[in-house]
Amino acid sequence: MFQENVVLLQGNHEGPQDLLASPHDLPHHLFRKFGTEWQTVYLNLSSLFRRFYTAVLVESKLIMLHGGVPSKARTADDVAFAYKKHPSETYLEEILWSDPAEGIKGTHFSPRGAGYLFGEDVTDMFLRIVNAKCIVRGHEPADKGYKVNHSEKVITIFSRKGPPYNNNKGAYAIVDNSEGVSTNYISSCIQQF
Repeated sequence: MFQENVVLLQGNHEGPQDLLASPHDLPHHLFRKFGTEWQTVYLNLSSLFRRFYTAVLVESKLIMLHGGVPSKARTADDVAFAYKKHPSETYLEEILWSDPAEGIKGTHFSPRGAGYLFGEDVTDMFLRIVNAKCIVRGHEPADKGYKVNHSEKVITIFSRKGPPYNNNKGAYAIVDNSEGVSTNYISSCIQQF
């Protein structure tokens, strides 16, 4: 219906079997709803998740992905083919699980147990590689529904509010691609609820 306006991105909850969010309770919910047919539904959903995009690049403007940037990426193809290169390369894991952190250089261990915390230097390198000005991501609760990192080059938009994350607001952004996209422009497009 809105195929030119809505893009579904794969997140850490839709990842491959070796990178699933914990607790992975989708099978339990499907069993409760579908009984003995739960496995068929689960396999069909998993197949659907593989069709979601890993990232969306609006060249010279922005890149949208779920978690973080692949710190060892050298070309945009490393992002485009992250799923095919998994698990021999960490690109997909970092896209689904990593988070920006202030005051660090490079990457550091993530308390999530997957992905990394990455510094502004990693953001700058990645934006040069993909020819973009900013990163728009989700993955991380934000009390106001959104937050900015790395000198406003990373914008986190988190659309879930309340339990289990207990953030006070959720947010979304409606971005007009015909506009000159910058972090300030995207920040002005954010709506809280």
